[in-house]
Amino acid sequence: MLSATKLEPNPHLRLALRARGKARRCAKIIAAASDLWREHGIDKVPLSQIAAAAEVSPQTIYNLIGGLDAIALAVMNVALDKVEATLSGTAKTGVDLALEASRVSARMYVEDARLYRQVLVRIPRVLFEGTHLGRDAAEVAVQAMMQAQAVGQVSKAVDPDRLGRTIYSNYLGAIYDWACGDADDAVFLATSQMAVLAPAAACATDAARPALTARLFELLGDP
Repeated sequence: MLSATKLEPNPHLRLALRARGKARRCAKIIAAASDLWREHGIDKVPLSQIAAAAEVSPQTIYNLIGGLDAIALAVMNVALDKVEATLSGTAKTGVDLALEASRVSARMYVEDARLYRQVLVRIPRVLFEGTHLGRDAAEVAVQAMMQAQAVGQVSKAVDPDRLGRTIYSNYLGAIYDWACGDADDAVFLATSQMAVLAPAAACATDAARPALTARLFELLGDP
């Protein structure tokens, strides 16, 4: 007679299931916070209200994500994930990739302005206090400029990493003008493109500069 053998749980499967459960709970918390912030505003929604909406305890939120500032960063990380997912399907490269990245993210913010205006205003203070996104948000712009240099759009004398980070810094300026209410949606969408084109045209090769400058002048002209 064959003896029954007790099967031990697969530790890798157990860890995978635990990670999946954690991801689901985090997503539910972030979605609940986003909905409440759209309706009431960040400063009027306590953590306990988010916990109730997400059907978890406040301590669970602290354990999985952190406090309100950490949730705001998590909301932005979800937004950046969406941008990266959209860009993964594009065939654009070089300067066009950097323009597409700024266009996709700017439109996403504008289309959900009730959420992102208040979150984007809060983020600089959070970052200044030492909390980080946990990712290099300038990476897409840096990769785009490396591609642009490889295909002859950007001068070989330029450091593509520094150029990409300059573009990203310019784009952040456009974002915060809009988030603070100093620029309307149309101005923000245009300025987000100028943030790419101005430094790219300044650092372009002689062959690429006329086309990039023409696109920049079109945005700078009278509406």
